[in-house]
Amino acid sequence: MNFDDFLLRYSPRLATLVSCTKQFPPFHILNEELLSGGADQGMGGGCYWKPLEITEQEYKDIREEMLTSPSHDLEYDPGLKDRKTVNKWCGAVLSHHNPRGRNAT
Repeated sequence: MNFDDFLLRYSPRLATLVSCTKQFPPFHILNEELLSGGADQGMGGGCYWKPLEITEQEYKDIREEMLTSPSHDLEYDPGLKDRKTVNKWCGAVLSHHNPRGRNAT
């Protein structure tokens, strides 16, 4: 499995958010999700994996690949990188990059 498949199909918290808002997570947020080992998503299923952590260089390589891939059409908002947890980042992404156009400030 390549990283695209993992992020966009198997990571329960990030898959839907990244697909809908087209935002790529910052380094510490991606590592938090990778270290979580997955989650049960109730009736939506879920996915588990052996917890792992990537290096900053690996993150830069993955981010560059994902942001330049025409098949993903993703962006990176550096203004949201100060959010400390996956949940805080997800909330900020939805507030700033709402796919329905109801942007909050």
